[in-house]
Amino acid sequence: MLQIMRFAALLMLLFLLPVHAEIYRWVDDSGNVVFSDEPQPGAERVDLPPTTTYTPVDEEAATNEILKLSPEDEDEAQQQDVPDYQIRIVAPANDESIWVNNGDVTVSMIVEPNLDAERGDQVILRLDGEPVSEPRNSTTFQLNNLSRGTHSLNATVVDSNGVALTSTGTVTFHLHRASIQNNTGLTPPGPTGGAPTPSNN
Repeated sequence: MLQIMRFAALLMLLFLLPVHAEIYRWVDDSGNVVFSDEPQPGAERVDLPPTTTYTPVDEEAATNEILKLSPEDEDEAQQQDVPDYQIRIVAPANDESIWVNNGDVTVSMIVEPNLDAERGDQVILRLDGEPVSEPRNSTTFQLNNLSRGTHSLNATVVDSNGVALTSTGTVTFHLHRASIQNNTGLTPPGPTGGAPTPSNN
């Protein structure tokens, strides 16, 4: 019991004394072990373990760590840098009738501002709801050998991950092709297009 009390007293002394104070131990005339920070004749110095120190947390650094953007927040911040694209199909015009025997149609569109190549933004053109090709960094598409009839077009600007950024409205056009056997009494238009003319047959 006496040993425990002495050890407890030593611990209290360690906490109360300055960090760099030296501790001395000796036995007094009554046989008691004495600890003190003042050296005495015949006392021996006690080697103390390294002092545990506490470093206050940098509140500013801690706050910055808490406010550090999560991956979701970083994605949102990147989205804020997306150009405010406006896209429209200018050819063919909506509800336009096109007379062409080979079925080839050129689709032209305007994108403002210009597509950002560094971001990897591109255009997807859909004909009758189906993509005509892989996304392209182009505003002109060539459609070949279309069947006669009514068709719809729609274009979408997408980013490098294929996420849609903006789209056009739907443009409808009507393609006319001359048949091999003409039973309409009309002669199909010439290479420059235009309305058909009555046949002399």
